[in-house]
Amino acid sequence: MGRARVQAEWDRLRRIVVRRPGMEVFFGLLDPYSSLYERVFSLERARREHDEMVETLRRGFGVQVQYLDEILLEAAARDPEVFQELSRRALSTLQFTGPGARRARREFTRNLPYLDREQLLNILTLAPTINLVRGKGTRSIMPYTTLRIPLTNLFFMRDSQAVGDKGIILARLAKPQRRRETEITGFAWRSLGEPPVLTVRRGTFEGGDLLPAGEFALLGTGDRTSPAAVQEILSEGVGYPEVGVVHQPHHPLLPTPDPMVNMHLDTYLNFPGDGLAVGYPDMLRTARVDVYRKNSEGRYRMARRTRLLRYLEVDQRFQVIPITTLEQLCYATNFLTIRNRTVMVPDVARNAEKVLANLQRAAAENPRKYHRLLLRATMDYNELRSTGTFFPYTSRARDFGLEVRQIPLSNLTGAFGGAHCLTCSLERD
Repeated sequence: MGRARVQAEWDRLRRIVVRRPGMEVFFGLLDPYSSLYERVFSLERARREHDEMVETLRRGFGVQVQYLDEILLEAAARDPEVFQELSRRALSTLQFTGPGARRARREFTRNLPYLDREQLLNILTLAPTINLVRGKGTRSIMPYTTLRIPLTNLFFMRDSQAVGDKGIILARLAKPQRRRETEITGFAWRSLGEPPVLTVRRGTFEGGDLLPAGEFALLGTGDRTSPAAVQEILSEGVGYPEVGVVHQPHHPLLPTPDPMVNMHLDTYLNFPGDGLAVGYPDMLRTARVDVYRKNSEGRYRMARRTRLLRYLEVDQRFQVIPITTLEQLCYATNFLTIRNRTVMVPDVARNAEKVLANLQRAAAENPRKYHRLLLRATMDYNELRSTGTFFPYTSRARDFGLEVRQIPLSNLTGAFGGAHCLTCSLERD
């Protein structure tokens, strides 16, 4: 097993880590909005989509796929210290309230050695509280179980860390619903013998905002990644000769910002190959970039300011394959690059109807904000459907020799992410 490291998004993918959607997603789907999901979806079908994605990576491309849960469970089985830490974390996460709470905690502590590793991991994921209510009669104590913000987005493995040219950067997630995710993933990396080179402690950072590109990298800042975290990453987390810090652009068709539309850099830009990008031009033209270069002392200093499209096409001489407004909303750029010019792409055409239906609901509730976006997306849908040219089946993609493996993710994208978000690329070469 090699060392966690990614120099460029198009280097051959060797090893990734994923997490199959678990019981926590069931609870998240009871209120998709508060769980940071775009829309409701079928958990059973989402799991099948995830299984197909993993099977495609393993059998289709020979990628080593590791499950987050298995990393922790196997480490706890072979190392008593890891099991003890897992037990301690479970004990501190589980809470008891009401009459008999002290007795219940003592009993749970005594029984900890008899619980299996999966039970302990479920406690970390679901964060239960047992509220004991006394009734009449002997042993008439009713346990009411509530969950304190279960980790409903833990299966989006991209966000809780990024992997760059130095190694793993452990994130500090922006939304309080997701903040505990890194307690589990950071524990997993240490159990795997891959401790993070940096744990972000100032501001917030999420892994979908880092795109390694060989001799440079792009680092997004905005709703999910703050300037303080950017400076910390530049100071300790990466070593690329140049880093372009991209300021999150507003959607050109929205009168007021909606950061969920382009929450991370990889929701409107990605790299399928050396010298090749796929992106939404209307955002690429307006997104501001602060270009940092390393000086002779090995420190980053800002060299100039520009716009993202110009930076890619002129400064870095990348060719850009454009996507439409609707395709951007359908996670067309949230593909996973397997090797140079070979990508695994969500089925954009299949996503389109569900995305449009959700956008129609949003426009009905807030027409002033979403009406123009709905009109453009509808026009895109009619044209793309009539011509059969949803990304990646475009002339530009064919001209650049893009090899594509399309997978169905129309349920999983309901949680606001595609193949890129679902995978932590741990090792490329």
